[in-house]
Amino acid sequence: MKFEQYINASRIIDIRSTSFDGALRELALACNLESGISIEKVISAVQEHERTVTTCIGNGVVAVPHTRLNANIPLTLAFGRCRNGLSLNTFDEYRDVRYVMLMLSSNNEKAYLSTLTDIVHTLQNSAIVDSFDRAHSLDDFKEKVLSIFVSQKRKVQKEEENANEFFLEETSKLARAAMCSTVLIFGGSKLEGIDFQKIFDDLKIIITAPKHAEFDTFSANVHFISPLLAPNSIHWLYEFRSTVLLGLSQDIIKYDEKVCCLGSNSHDGTLDTLFIIDIRQEFCTIFSSETQILTKNIKPEVLERVLSIASEISMEGREGRPVGCLFVIGDVEKIKEFSKPLVLNPFFGYGENERNILSPFMDETVKEFSTIDGAFIIRGDGVIESAGTLINAPEHNVVMPSGFGTRHAAAASISWAAECIAIVVSESTHRVTLFQNGQMLPVVKKG
Repeated sequence: MKFEQYINASRIIDIRSTSFDGALRELALACNLESGISIEKVISAVQEHERTVTTCIGNGVVAVPHTRLNANIPLTLAFGRCRNGLSLNTFDEYRDVRYVMLMLSSNNEKAYLSTLTDIVHTLQNSAIVDSFDRAHSLDDFKEKVLSIFVSQKRKVQKEEENANEFFLEETSKLARAAMCSTVLIFGGSKLEGIDFQKIFDDLKIIITAPKHAEFDTFSANVHFISPLLAPNSIHWLYEFRSTVLLGLSQDIIKYDEKVCCLGSNSHDGTLDTLFIIDIRQEFCTIFSSETQILTKNIKPEVLERVLSIASEISMEGREGRPVGCLFVIGDVEKIKEFSKPLVLNPFFGYGENERNILSPFMDETVKEFSTIDGAFIIRGDGVIESAGTLINAPEHNVVMPSGFGTRHAAAASISWAAECIAIVVSESTHRVTLFQNGQMLPVVKKG
């Protein structure tokens, strides 16, 4: 995500107010909105949203208030620091808030949710927040913010560069010999500064790395997929299937390709492992057709977000305990034919924006309700219709591996009966398994 079109140095400020409302006013003024847009209406809209869902995130020191306005304005960001904390009526958590990013846009801004997600994921990184804390002057703070949110080159150690470049050059030769058209690289900061286009030339390059990572290569031949597990994890082999699946759903990877995958099994992130997969053979069971990995009504970003949340649940559990849960994504009207509520729907009565899985503020809510028996029912555009829903689809004749129980059987049946996608988190094995057309595909395994 390129943030330079949304934020600049003039909209990075020191907040003088100690109240949340005062901080909003200073940030809104820094946005330098058109004269026809009332600052009071902006503040009122943000406050109304804040009363519905708190925007305090991560480690409790950052808030990202945001709203859409009935006005023709581009997506705009303003960022401020308030070293003495803030107060917001009865919300004690805001007393620790030291950084506030205000995000405003028009109602029809298509990049609203995706930008908000990128911002939240970036600011949840404690190392990034710590770097803000080390900025003493306002100029230092501006420079640090822009270095994080605006693309700039970063230096890497020469010896790390050389080791990885040598491995990549040898990979390029092997990929061509094996008739691969795509190279999939699992990595993070250790890959920054490498000229991938020069090494791989006409081969398609896919890099699995955090969205805030910065690379020197920007080309139509280079694509990025955010990892479901931590970057540079030595357990990257456990998630290569989910990464390829996301590539297929986004039409980055094609059904008839061979993909050369490489990553690191060492703690220092140096590339040292390589294997080749044939997409047709590896994923043939779950394709709706030879060209379609997803049903038509499911957005790729929705699948990505559900897989990400399911992976986090499988790794973390809830309150120290393992959790099993089921997500069903697709045509809600078809799914309703084979389901019924087990409990009162906790998402009933909320606006579609507030209960869209693409909103980063839904992550904790979904994790909290994951402990309820039953499934989450999610529309293809990401709107959560219900939780705690009983799946009662006709039994589908699929052979389950040992240890798979009723939740997996329900997922297989509903994916076949309602032509949807079902994703299961296993409470006992911590694995994440995707079902489509009644067929299963393990995508994440706890390392």
